[in-house]
Amino acid sequence: MASIQVKKTKTGKPIHYVVVLRGGKLKWLRAGTKTAAQTLKREIEALDSEQQRERLGLVDEQRRIDDCFSEYLEYVTLRTAASTVQRYRGVLNTFMSFLTIYWPRVSMIHEVTLRHVEDYQRRRLTSLDLKRAADGGRSGTHTSKRLPKPQTVNYEVSVLRSVFVWGHQRGYLSRIPTKGVAALKPKGRRSSRVLSPEECHALLTAGQALAKKSDAMKMRYHAIVFFLNTGLRSGELCHLTWNDVDCEQGLIHVQEKEDWEPKSYARSFFMNESALAVLRSIPQRYRYIFTKQDGERFSTDDMRQAVIRFAKEAGIEGLSRTHDLRHTYNSLMQMNGVDVGTMGKILGHQDYETTMIYTHQLQEHLKRSARKVEFPG
Repeated sequence: MASIQVKKTKTGKPIHYVVVLRGGKLKWLRAGTKTAAQTLKREIEALDSEQQRERLGLVDEQRRIDDCFSEYLEYVTLRTAASTVQRYRGVLNTFMSFLTIYWPRVSMIHEVTLRHVEDYQRRRLTSLDLKRAADGGRSGTHTSKRLPKPQTVNYEVSVLRSVFVWGHQRGYLSRIPTKGVAALKPKGRRSSRVLSPEECHALLTAGQALAKKSDAMKMRYHAIVFFLNTGLRSGELCHLTWNDVDCEQGLIHVQEKEDWEPKSYARSFFMNESALAVLRSIPQRYRYIFTKQDGERFSTDDMRQAVIRFAKEAGIEGLSRTHDLRHTYNSLMQMNGVDVGTMGKILGHQDYETTMIYTHQLQEHLKRSARKVEFPG
């Protein structure tokens, strides 16, 4: 809120000012008479936040983009999980690479405009040069991985929006350049690859054969077995510690850590005997359950690569995501009589509709169900 203050000249003449606190700074606007000050105060208060900044001249035009991004990452490090900070850092590094390649003269945060953000959207969908930069220059990644989907670019723009809003609140720029940016139209959601019980056995048989040949594949095999028997998300499995499981009670607890939190909410549920057998076969040497030989926990990409390797070995086509194993678990459980409400609690879904979205009934099961009641004419 603005206020009216009075100062007197050396001759004792009163001069009225409108004083506004904005971004931690006091701005004194000389109005002259009391009537003029009252008019100016009403005008200032009628402006929106961005217009006030411009009117008051509170924009710091000396802030470099890279410095602003670094300061923002320090800010979010204290308030979000480490995995979230890592994703934000990747997005901001990619945007900096975009500016370096296509807009090298843009270096100050206030110079970024709507035009730049919309150009970023377009380049991310089509540019291999930007993809190479986003991948960190790692050899081969730009050919073995596809260009990002519109959904991914929309997420990246949302991260940029949060940075620009944060910078706007601190007076680093007068306008938010993502304001007015339209989201890209998502492509059709890829249908999930749900395995039949026979394919599940084939996948595990192939994994078991690979595990016998390599110690490095043995723990990956254990993880895939655990996926199929618990329906965990990939991030949940990778962050699972020995403190999260109670083998005597047969319980698993999906709960927040110092550097990670569940996607939905903390929950507990019982494991079956196959999942418990996996845990009993793993020595409790490290904090995390599913680790590499040096004790470092698996990443979600490690798990995805294992699924691809096992599927290729088993001759299963179209299986490339760990999330497909979660869908398989959900579908097979419901096909064996587990109700949707119970599955939602096990899987950590917020509502009934989400569980139904991920219910994929196999065609053969539907055929058998339809033939259970028949009235020949």
